[in-house]
Amino acid sequence: MESPLMARALALALMIASAAPALAQTESVAEITTRGQSLRFLLIKPEKAVGSVILLAGGHGILDLDAKGKIGWGAGNQLVRTRGQYARAGFVTATPDVASDLKRGGGVPGLRWSSEHAADIGNLVKHLRALASPVYLIGTSRAALSVANAAARLSGDAAPDAIVITSGMLVHINDKQPSAERQVGRLERIRQPTLLLYHEKDACPYTPASSAERFRKLLTGAKQVDIKLLRGGSASGEPCEARHYHGFEGIDGEVVRTVSGWLKSLPRAANGK
Repeated sequence: MESPLMARALALALMIASAAPALAQTESVAEITTRGQSLRFLLIKPEKAVGSVILLAGGHGILDLDAKGKIGWGAGNQLVRTRGQYARAGFVTATPDVASDLKRGGGVPGLRWSSEHAADIGNLVKHLRALASPVYLIGTSRAALSVANAAARLSGDAAPDAIVITSGMLVHINDKQPSAERQVGRLERIRQPTLLLYHEKDACPYTPASSAERFRKLLTGAKQVDIKLLRGGSASGEPCEARHYHGFEGIDGEVVRTVSGWLKSLPRAANGK
């Protein structure tokens, strides 16, 4: 007969197991070679995948993944912390670091809108096509520049089939922070269906929810541009960080359901190749 102590220990173990992001058995560390450089990423491959997603963290984007998959920076980023949920929604999920040559000195200037960074994303897109197509590109906060840059530059099998930007630095606010509008340019070249997702209370001065409508008007070549505003959750710490409304604290599940539902509603050949 179990003692009360053993019963409590078993209950605690079951609670921890059920709360975990279900990564231990399915997540692996993978690498591709791009431009002669190494690009390391975390990979989750669910059974009967409906497609693939590439999740780009905000900030400088350098996860500093080691060979065993330990995340050196950015584990709490909204997209990084929900990667297991995207896998459970049926997507092969890749969460990439930055290519080795672009990481020097904490990130080369202009990394987010460089042709090299776009090429790296394109090579990862092509790699994932062999696992589960279509392939979608999702970026949050400063990674909005990476997403817009890749969508504007890439073509053919290297181009993502649709793009999603959450809490993105989309429009020019001031010279202190970059924006897709100012640094990327060529936004009329973006043809993919696009989802812009914001929290209505995002208090980060560079990512107000009003950015979405302003940015939509710049995407004159896109087949479809949808805007979704979320509410609820909680906020603590700095307003531009992952635990504030900017990072959808407390409503991760709603974010993943919203994005996953939108992606699954798209035609299979979404990018117009």
